Amino acid sequence: MTVPPDLRLSAQRALLGAVSHKVRLIKVRRDGDAITMTTIVAEPLDNEAGEALSFAATEIIADFPDCQIREHLIVSVDKLPRENLFEHGWVYQRREVG
Repeated sequence: MTVPPDLRLSAQRALLGAVSHKVRLIKVRRDGDAITMTTIVAEPLDNEAGEALSFAATEIIADFPDCQIREHLIVSVDKLPRENLFEHGWVYQRREVG
């Protein structure tokens, strides 16, 4: 199921200026009243970068007051998943060479 455009746009707006250079991928999805924001990072985030993402999650949930948000942070340098960008709600991908 494709992630609704209003959720993707809300996430993109909320993430403006909040994405650290360590972030490789951010995606969002909604299952009923639960929104999940998954962030893949190349290395652990410092407090400031982590708080910026949490603040962005708060902004997303403000657009969907009937929902709760879960934040998942994954530290990985493995290849990014090959999946349908719209179905899986990709809202940010860092440029990676190689």
